[in-house]
Amino acid sequence: MAEPLNRQFVLANFSLPIFPTDSVKKDAHVETLRGLAIILVVLGHMIGQSHTGGMRVSDDSFLRYLYYSLEYVRLPLFTVISGWVYANKPAALGDRGKFLSGKLRRLLVPMFVISTMLFLFRMIVPGTNTTPALVDLPRNLIFPYDVYWYLFSLFLIFVVITFIDARLFFQRPGGWLIVVAASLLFLFISENFLDPIPNFFSFKGAAYLFPYFLLGIGIYRFPQHLLGKRTVLIAFFLFLAGIAVQQGIWFSNTPHQEKHSLLGMTVGFTASLLLFKIPMKNALLVLIGSFAYTIFLFHVFFTGGSRIVLLRLGIDHQAIILIAGVVMAIAFPIILDLLIRRIPVLRFYLLGLRKTPKPGIERAS
Repeated sequence: MAEPLNRQFVLANFSLPIFPTDSVKKDAHVETLRGLAIILVVLGHMIGQSHTGGMRVSDDSFLRYLYYSLEYVRLPLFTVISGWVYANKPAALGDRGKFLSGKLRRLLVPMFVISTMLFLFRMIVPGTNTTPALVDLPRNLIFPYDVYWYLFSLFLIFVVITFIDARLFFQRPGGWLIVVAASLLFLFISENFLDPIPNFFSFKGAAYLFPYFLLGIGIYRFPQHLLGKRTVLIAFFLFLAGIAVQQGIWFSNTPHQEKHSLLGMTVGFTASLLLFKIPMKNALLVLIGSFAYTIFLFHVFFTGGSRIVLLRLGIDHQAIILIAGVVMAIAFPIILDLLIRRIPVLRFYLLGLRKTPKPGIERAS
């Protein structure tokens, strides 16, 4: 396992301001993966899911190909890391209420506030890909808006895992494997039989993410099984086979497989396992990873905003827009994080942190 890395040390090495309340030591390898994951998420949202979103690239362009090639890895890796972090500091028995109230504050308060800000931003600012109607704003309380579905799904996962983790059988590899199998079964049911049911509180997203969250827990608790030579070798060949099929689908113009398909889950699971096995440590990615949550919360404003500004300036070269957009969507949320943490009311409503940090170390999500 990679050695812990102090976030304050990393920030100092990059000559950035340091806020003293967030100097918790972290695993440099996992933080490197987190930095990589959030860059992939920002890159994907910058390109856009289809020719009507993001940069509005054509369906036969290289950028669309890049989006498709990374589709099965972006959010799965991000979620596996969340599961690993949870396993590192799980909900204490008898303290479930306190744990969930903390997650509600950390996830749902910023989700409601910032998603409303994004909704209004798109109503007011000309040039956005979508212009929502004010009458639809209350729907955000039930059907989280845009990318923020992920936060409600993650909260539902935390609710479920606090009950499962309290059972002794889940602490053993066999019990963990049974829960993973059950989560995959529920995902199959959700995608094939629950389509008529509206996606209240993004529960279908939770069904998709839960197996990856469990994988992260398993990697932390049972590394001898999941990161052993035999398992990694099997994962490597399955990954190669999955990528080969995925690329074959693209180049043969065959209809794409969904993220929750057997192909998508195979690539997502094996890619995450292999990335956790590869001993990667990069100081810049660690720095970015330490701000990953804030980047996720605010990046959509800057992916869209940077594109609008550059086009208004007459800059329409796709490579310039893509690179500039990704850089701004990462850099500006970091600056916002450093500023917001200094203002109690903004700490609470925009980052889900306590208005007054506890003395000592403030643990980042």
